[in-house]
Amino acid sequence: MNKKTAGFLIGFVLLLGILSFCLYKFNQAKKKSENVLFIGNSYTYRNRGVDQHIALLANHDPSQSCYFSRAAQGKYHLGTHWSDPLTNEKFEQNEWDKVVLQEYSNGPIKEKKSFFNFGKKWANRIRKKNPKAKIYLYATWAYKNRPHMTDSIYKQYVLLADKIDATVIPVGKMWEKVQRKINLYDGDGAHPNRKGTFLTSCLCYEFLQNKDVRKTPDTDERLPKWQQKKLKRWAHEFHEEYLASINN
Repeated sequence: MNKKTAGFLIGFVLLLGILSFCLYKFNQAKKKSENVLFIGNSYTYRNRGVDQHIALLANHDPSQSCYFSRAAQGKYHLGTHWSDPLTNEKFEQNEWDKVVLQEYSNGPIKEKKSFFNFGKKWANRIRKKNPKAKIYLYATWAYKNRPHMTDSIYKQYVLLADKIDATVIPVGKMWEKVQRKINLYDGDGAHPNRKGTFLTSCLCYEFLQNKDVRKTPDTDERLPKWQQKKLKRWAHEFHEEYLASINN
């Protein structure tokens, strides 16, 4: 091989390398990656888990690559998570772009001091790890036999959100609105049934992804397609109404 040929081959290989790098960068810019962590309890992980339902709804779009995960244990409070080794391990595994905090069911009204204390601690820790991280508060629902809880729970989540610059996802208020149309409760009158988890996931999807959940495919293999479409419609309509009410 003469010098001229060798020089041509080297130049060709370098050109291929540059083109490959440019194509890689282009695809990376086109494909938006986002890491989302849920910190909660059984209201988060029941029926496959809110995080996994949203992952199925979100990742149908080839232009996005979203990673959803959770640190969720039964009967856990935000304070329990604070000192839990598994939660801390999960939190340190990634630089989370969005974190969803969910307190124990009646924790915001029964243990207000702890709720606000650890809500602030988690917010500081999240932003210390990623200053650009967005924090969401998953405001849960009332017990079936204590419907008056909804407003009290929601009020405390809003107060905490104001203190830590977070966004409230008013799941409990949505449940309150549709409760006469459908049963979202499991047999214990506290936990969500499959429909409750799916509806909750649809609303969380609209808040976290800022997209119309009605345009997603039917992803729950246990719920009829007609029912999924109805639940998506309810979540979307509630989201639109809620945003209009708080912006007026």
